[in-house]
Amino acid sequence: MPQPPEGLKWLQATYDESPLAIAFSRDGLMLDANPAYAKLFGFRDVDEIRGIAVIDQIAPSERKRITEIIARRAIGAAAPARYRTRGLRKDGTEFPFEIMTRRIVVPDGPITMAFIADVSELQESEERFRTLSSAAFEGVFIHADGKVLLANEAGATMYGYTPETMVGVSLKDLTAPESRETVAENVRRGVTEPYEGVAMRKDGSTFLAEARGRSLVHDGHPIRVVVIRDITEQKALAERMRTAQKLESLGALASGVAHDFNNVLTVITNSVELAKTGKDTATHLENIGVAAARATELCRQMLAYAGKGALAREAVDLSTLVDEMLGMLDVSVGRKAILVRDLAPGLPMIVGDATQIRQVILNLVLNAAESITKAHGRVVVATGAGDHGPGAFAKSAAGGDPKPGKYVHVEVRDDGAGMDAATVAHMFDPFFTTKVAGRGLGMATVLGIVRGHGGAIDVESHPGRGTRVRVFFPSSEAPQAKARGLVLVVDDESGVRTSTKLLLEELGFDANVARDGHEAIEIVRERAAKIDAVLLDRTMPRLDGLQTMRAIREIAPRLPIVLTSGQGEMSALPERPDAVLAKPYSTSELLTTLRRVIAR
Repeated sequence: MPQPPEGLKWLQATYDESPLAIAFSRDGLMLDANPAYAKLFGFRDVDEIRGIAVIDQIAPSERKRITEIIARRAIGAAAPARYRTRGLRKDGTEFPFEIMTRRIVVPDGPITMAFIADVSELQESEERFRTLSSAAFEGVFIHADGKVLLANEAGATMYGYTPETMVGVSLKDLTAPESRETVAENVRRGVTEPYEGVAMRKDGSTFLAEARGRSLVHDGHPIRVVVIRDITEQKALAERMRTAQKLESLGALASGVAHDFNNVLTVITNSVELAKTGKDTATHLENIGVAAARATELCRQMLAYAGKGALAREAVDLSTLVDEMLGMLDVSVGRKAILVRDLAPGLPMIVGDATQIRQVILNLVLNAAESITKAHGRVVVATGAGDHGPGAFAKSAAGGDPKPGKYVHVEVRDDGAGMDAATVAHMFDPFFTTKVAGRGLGMATVLGIVRGHGGAIDVESHPGRGTRVRVFFPSSEAPQAKARGLVLVVDDESGVRTSTKLLLEELGFDANVARDGHEAIEIVRERAAKIDAVLLDRTMPRLDGLQTMRAIREIAPRLPIVLTSGQGEMSALPERPDAVLAKPYSTSELLTTLRRVIAR
């Protein structure tokens, strides 16, 4: 008797010994199956299976659906090749299985080949997941390869789905466009820390969400478990509280400012009347000038308190700046306390307004010195740097939401009278003071300056034990950007275009110019791949800076845009550029900003 070829022996052995159930059928009747199939369906051997109807091995509740699938496949219509259903064993018990089918053409006609896997354990795991996660108020998801595998009731409802319809939905479809890049990067890196983003519901509406995930391996495949929390209301409540606190402070501010301005106006009006007499006119004009300077300073303090004063940003070495300030304060502070320096060398640079930062140091040191009530008291001024993670500045007196990262700080501590908790709670309020002759704007100004620099403030004080105030500024330390590149300068003023182009070329950049938004858009459309950054004026005729920025981002979404303006504050922009520069800006500020945005 002839023996089958060696390859067929191996194929037959694989078929017989496979743990996966395999079956062949034609016209709805079983032709053959392997032992694993017979065991799965409760038959004694394969001979019992041949000739029985395929549909008889399907649970009654599923027979209508499976019959429709088989009928569609028979006429060549679209039908799933892989799906889950429920099987019926010989003894009448049911079980869930997953089936994958393939149509094969052989000499005596087409047959259907099926691979069947028992998913009882997997389904039990899914049921346990649903049972446990259904008790959670937050959304719980499992996803892999960018698609949802499982979702609990709360999570599905949050996005406008049911747990069943959410399976297979792409993460991209659950994320608003502005957050997709961040989410994809965090999934890729396996980030476990909570982060915020904008989520998108089934109907296209959005909400603010906090996500926390963990990457795992299940059955040899990477998956990710994610907990989602809708924080829209939480953010709105926090904003309402900040607004209420701001309005309360503004009431006190308005009263105090009115008082100070009335004093200034009294000096001016009196001096004008006296000057009209013609006697000692120079002295009266000088008094008017002093009063006007006082009004200017008052306006600056108000802008600083609001955190909206225009910042002359430049690279600042905090230790050097502090040392210079302390040199000027040695004499005045030395009458009341010993001034001690503890300045760290080689700190990362910060980008900020050196004049305003000097004002912060001045106010903190003078306040510390004035709190000293004993002989030989000490005021210690220290600097340093460190990395700060999420939530590190949750109790910051400056409020806001400083981002995690590296910060440089200046610390002023004294062994003076100290403050109780109630005093600390109000120390940054405008016109709140514990000094007999104080006006209460010093620490309010400090608060505004730190806000304007995106920083944080930490205060620790106890009655009789002194006070420690630590102010944090974001470090500008980053990988050095390439010193060269092509910058497109967009400004309607010819002089600004020409001088900026020459300055950029002097710094090592190549520069192109555009006289308005329309011309800039055409240049970007033609040369987007060669342009490294756009220096864009905010105020232009025909098409303003914001409209131009939107159009450029439609063409080249990742092209860095630096928005410039000669009109001061730009913190309330409806859309954020990669950086802003207030005119006039320094050469170092321009260079630092361009390097930073190009490096991204």
